[in-house]
Amino acid sequence: MKLGIVGLALALLAAAGLYTMKDQVQHRERELRGLHVAISAERLALDRLRAEWAMLNQPGRIARLAAAYLELQPARPGQIVRVEAIPLRADLENGDRQLIARLPSGVDVPLRLKPAARLTAPAVGPQQTPSGAR
Repeated sequence: MKLGIVGLALALLAAAGLYTMKDQVQHRERELRGLHVAISAERLALDRLRAEWAMLNQPGRIARLAAAYLELQPARPGQIVRVEAIPLRADLENGDRQLIARLPSGVDVPLRLKPAARLTAPAVGPQQTPSGAR
């Protein structure tokens, strides 16, 4: 009789464990199906975004928008100079001539020059002594 009760208890524990495991497996399968649906939706959204990106990056469309809004013009031969023809900064700061920059749109703009920075040695006060002087 003790053997029968122990066997019955083991059978009930095994049944309860099996039921719990089955319930967990069903829960995981539902979760997996939801993830598959979400992955499919994200793939569709990515495909749409790639198609939109391809449409927005068409060279003809970009050229049309640049012509409409940027008013760009091709560079003229007079705008291209050699590096040696560009004055040095020291010459610009000390020169009395006004420099004009021509923008690609053809508009002339005067250049504003910053004054040359004057470097001065820091003053040595009574509390400050140069190193080695005592």
